[in-house]
Amino acid sequence: MPQHPHPLLRVILPPQQTRKHKEDRLKAVASLTQSVALAIIGVGLVTPLFSNFGALNLQTALAALCAALLFEFISLVLLALIPYDADKED
Repeated sequence: MPQHPHPLLRVILPPQQTRKHKEDRLKAVASLTQSVALAIIGVGLVTPLFSNFGALNLQTALAALCAALLFEFISLVLLALIPYDADKED
């Protein structure tokens, strides 16, 4: 005989997560980190090029590039965590 949780616990605790929920959350966080990477490129590289070329120095450009690459790498790792079935199509 299965035991049902207390009604108060059913209200407080989140529902059981399915594989699709986890996949959607991973995709959302990966999209967020890609957006952050693009923002870093925009603020660190593109904006100084259009506003004042003298404001762009090599250290700032390399720092922005490295930070953007880090966030892009994080997004790729998150996307790699999503299991894909070759037989199943969405």
